[in-house]
Amino acid sequence: MNSMKKIKKYINYGLLFVIGIFAFGSLSSCKKLIVPNPSTTKILTSTVFTDSLTVQAAVAGMYNTISYSGAYNFNLAVIPGFTADELNYVQGAGYNQYIANAIPINDGNIEGIWSSSYNVIYQANAIIGGVGSSPGISVKFKNQALGEALFIRAFCYFYLVNLYGDVPLVTGTDLGTNEKIGRTPSTAVYAQIISDLKLAQSYLPADFSPSGGTDRTRANQFVATALLARVYLYQSDWINAEAQATAVINSPLFVPATDLTTVFTPTSKEAIFQLYNQAGGYVQFAYNVIPNAVTPVPSFVLTTQQVSAFPAGDKRQSTWTKTITYGGITYSYPYKYTNPTGGNTEYYTVFRIAEQYLIRAEARAEQANTPGAIADLNVIRNPTRVGLPNYAGATDQASVLAAIMKERQLELFAEWGHRWLDLKRTNTANAVLGAEKPTWKPTDVLFPIPQTERTNNPNLTQNPGY
Repeated sequence: MNSMKKIKKYINYGLLFVIGIFAFGSLSSCKKLIVPNPSTTKILTSTVFTDSLTVQAAVAGMYNTISYSGAYNFNLAVIPGFTADELNYVQGAGYNQYIANAIPINDGNIEGIWSSSYNVIYQANAIIGGVGSSPGISVKFKNQALGEALFIRAFCYFYLVNLYGDVPLVTGTDLGTNEKIGRTPSTAVYAQIISDLKLAQSYLPADFSPSGGTDRTRANQFVATALLARVYLYQSDWINAEAQATAVINSPLFVPATDLTTVFTPTSKEAIFQLYNQAGGYVQFAYNVIPNAVTPVPSFVLTTQQVSAFPAGDKRQSTWTKTITYGGITYSYPYKYTNPTGGNTEYYTVFRIAEQYLIRAEARAEQANTPGAIADLNVIRNPTRVGLPNYAGATDQASVLAAIMKERQLELFAEWGHRWLDLKRTNTANAVLGAEKPTWKPTDVLFPIPQTERTNNPNLTQNPGY
């Protein structure tokens, strides 16, 4: 089914969400709502936002769609991990197409990332288009909803444009129009992302009051700023990347954790933005990756390249990876999330302050400020934090940039596709993956446009190589 048609079901969530909100009692508790099955009661977009309760319902639905989507709570970490050089799969051939960079045009997971993203974008568009004209809602409340919707839309488009290249830029809710839109140049999509994030910054508060003051599961001004810093980095806008990362770093809300076991917990001050768990109270990544009595061999294991990248004594290897020997074979697997059984002891972390230091380090190095870049690099390499000495390598620009990329590989592995996107944006994918994968082709840097979408929308062209 065309993803633009599937998103019609989200219009129907409103009434059930309103009932749930009465039970939970406040906007901050919307983060804990469970997505119900669609109601048969149709609530048109034009009437959803008649009061604050229906706005709360729409915002809750938008977050829940992301939090409960397999695309966003798991696949955006593992599939780019396979297509890069981070992960292997040892329980059969289920993911071999990604490891070999031979993704079929009808692949279900690739279609799932696409359709889940546009489902969320539709919900965000409905909020953006509907809240502004709704009577009886305070300006403060409208701004909060608009800011969150703008951030979420930018977040989804960031992954779409980086995984698929040119993608349809959909900013409205007219399904007849949306399902005919062709591929928009990436430059225009990025311009929309930047515009959305700047607006989100102006609308959102600078604290975590949207999440109730303690959790970090709703967007605020710094969440939008963190993504904007990343976007500027990807656009090679070094001045703005440094400025936005500095704005986050200078906030006392965020502090790099010295104890690596606390980084992904709900009380982590390293966290900038996290996703609230499903009803089971566990992070889906932990549930799928950590071995258990039924599946004693881990399914998702780290590659030799990733394991060998860790220098001796790096606490990130001893804390964030685990090994298990089964049948005479030793496997190493990610262990950033450690609890697959529940209790909400950890949240799936989307942005954290360590990335912002690495963004600023790279932006500074690109501007020939290598002393500043090394200072940021050493915040991450702090001996107390990771057990490594301060950087003592060559201080020329090329060497410092190489050290920063290595640090990103060590710090951000198995998180949100960072390694895959880093190889692509730095134009090193062909050199690195071409040397490691005999099946690699230069056109593999983009995922295929799902054939289902192209069948339903003849205006969508396919990426080269598919």
